[in-house]
Amino acid sequence: MFKTTRILAAAAFLGLGAVSLGGVAHAAGGATQVALTGGTLGVTGGSPGTFSATLTGSNQTADTTLGTYTVTDATGTGLGWNVTFQATQFTCTVGTDAGCKTGLTTLPWNSLSIAPPSAVCASGSLCTGAPSDSISSNTAIDTGSGTTPGSAVKVLSAAALSGIGSYTVTPGTIGTGQLELAIPGNALATTYHSTITITVNSGP
Repeated sequence: MFKTTRILAAAAFLGLGAVSLGGVAHAAGGATQVALTGGTLGVTGGSPGTFSATLTGSNQTADTTLGTYTVTDATGTGLGWNVTFQATQFTCTVGTDAGCKTGLTTLPWNSLSIAPPSAVCASGSLCTGAPSDSISSNTAIDTGSGTTPGSAVKVLSAAALSGIGSYTVTPGTIGTGQLELAIPGNALATTYHSTITITVNSGP
């Protein structure tokens, strides 16, 4: 009888083991998904420095800084983008800027130039593709004729299905800075002003 009891106990143990394995085979959990909403396309940074020079009666150049800027494509569309620069003509204001004279208030168009930039994926971002330069040499960004400004100058472009993420753009070196201004020998001893606008547009 003692032996029979031990055999039955062993059989019961094996039965419990089979039930436990059967429970592990059943799946848990379920399907999930994520719905992402597109953000914006934008550019930040790119602050310019100021120029200074002493007139000599001869044509000369002056250089200053242009800060790095960040282009972010968070739209999630993959349409690509392009960056343009446009500067207003350097102008002084009679009665405001000492030394400014009526009829001699501007520097010539095409006086302000930049060099081709470089772009890398910004820290903390995962980017798709790399943008390419749209200028290959030093290029004027204050284009125009007479009193009519010219078109904005495209300097950087990301093709469709590229440029997704956030990119740090470093302006190229020109002279001893990143902005170079041509100063004519007949400039007045006054202060000339210009505004630089950096714009990012959808599409390459």
